[in-house]
Amino acid sequence: MIRNPLEWVSEALVTITTIPVLAMMGHVTLDVVLKYTINTPIQGTLEITAYYYMVAIVVLPMAFVELTRQSISVELFYQMMPYKMQVAVVGFVLLISAIGYGGLAYISWPDAIKAFERKEIVMGAVRVYIWPARFLLPCAMVLTSLVCLLLFFRLLFKPRARAELVSVHTAENDHGAD
Repeated sequence: MIRNPLEWVSEALVTITTIPVLAMMGHVTLDVVLKYTINTPIQGTLEITAYYYMVAIVVLPMAFVELTRQSISVELFYQMMPYKMQVAVVGFVLLISAIGYGGLAYISWPDAIKAFERKEIVMGAVRVYIWPARFLLPCAMVLTSLVCLLLFFRLLFKPRARAELVSVHTAENDHGAD
């Protein structure tokens, strides 16, 4: 089966997210070991962790989370709704999500550009350039918005995908009852 480029990129970013996870684990572990064994911590660990690792770990998998419909949801009344109403609710949520993610991209892009123009740094024990990390948020938000739009159009035009999108949460709950 030929994969949609948005799906491929979303799945690749989940895999790529292991890099900052492992790098952060190694960096922080080495920092602690060096600090307590030879009293020489790695300078800039806090800044690199906060501005690079943590941001990447949070935003890179977001498109995949939407693609697989694994975000947090409250289904108090959803399961009691008729099928057509469930389709409408899922469609509404996907559109609102696409708009919200797009809005976050729109708001954060100028900040990333300003950070790039100023070559933004954070001063701690050492100087850490943080402007490259500022581009992670808008890029991830654009991708996540596009994934929500892709799912919305699948909901509208592909009956098989519609059934999967509408039943994704009820299927999980049915398995839990076994």
